[in-house]
Amino acid sequence: MIKRSNFSYLLAFLIVVFIAINSCQSNKGKSKVEAKVEAKVESEALYENFIEVDNVGVNYKIPSPMEMFIFLEKADANFLMSKLHKVERSENYPSRKFQALNFGIYAADLAYCSVFGDFQQALNYFNTAKNLAASLGLHEGYGESMASRINGNLNNIDSLMEISADSYHLANQFLEDQGQGDILGLILVGGWIEGIYLAIESIDGLDMENPIIERIADQQVLLENLLNYLNLNENSNNISEVISELGQIQEVFDELYFNDENTLITKKQFVDISNEIKLLRNTYIN
Repeated sequence: MIKRSNFSYLLAFLIVVFIAINSCQSNKGKSKVEAKVEAKVESEALYENFIEVDNVGVNYKIPSPMEMFIFLEKADANFLMSKLHKVERSENYPSRKFQALNFGIYAADLAYCSVFGDFQQALNYFNTAKNLAASLGLHEGYGESMASRINGNLNNIDSLMEISADSYHLANQFLEDQGQGDILGLILVGGWIEGIYLAIESIDGLDMENPIIERIADQQVLLENLLNYLNLNENSNNISEVISELGQIQEVFDELYFNDENTLITKKQFVDISNEIKLLRNTYIN
């Protein structure tokens, strides 16, 4: 089942709150360059915010979209409301595969709005995720109690971030407990795709020293972890299809292994990764 030790979960949450508070206060009066340097320095700490999946003694660190959005906010990235998945399209997905993938995307958009402090949109995305959760038979994380918590904290960015993280964690735990690892895998894929997509869209120009580009390059390892977890349910037709689709992205990421020691990622590799991510996201939401 999914598990997070009390210590690691508390540490992740404290990091989230600490960065949210400091980003609201200390970034004022600082240049974008200074903010980006701080984001780069703190990048390793932010990787504490994982979903940990334990399967027969093997632990998988699965990327959470929350950590990417905290990083973007700290790097002074713009809030890109126009790039988020449209809530009105949530009823367009009759199959469980696309319901699960888009649930992951909407849940990521909820986290994104929470981190950037758009309270009304956070509520809209929670309600959208809640409706898809009902379609999936997902009874934890996106029910009436969480809705009440959001309604009661619409002006509190720290509380919204905590609620978003709690909802995502409880939903994932419920699915693992119910033996629905295939649905959980699809949700994780949707969240991962949305996180990288919004990071890509946040980049203004192709400055290869931009820490956001470096963070995207780091997703190479996280994608491998995600694929390893998906392989646990490779007998599922939906999962096998997604493994194949992600394999095309992995091929582009694998090119980074052949760079010299002074080159993390080239412009061409970044453009190729961006194109593959955008193509797959477009496939999932249409």
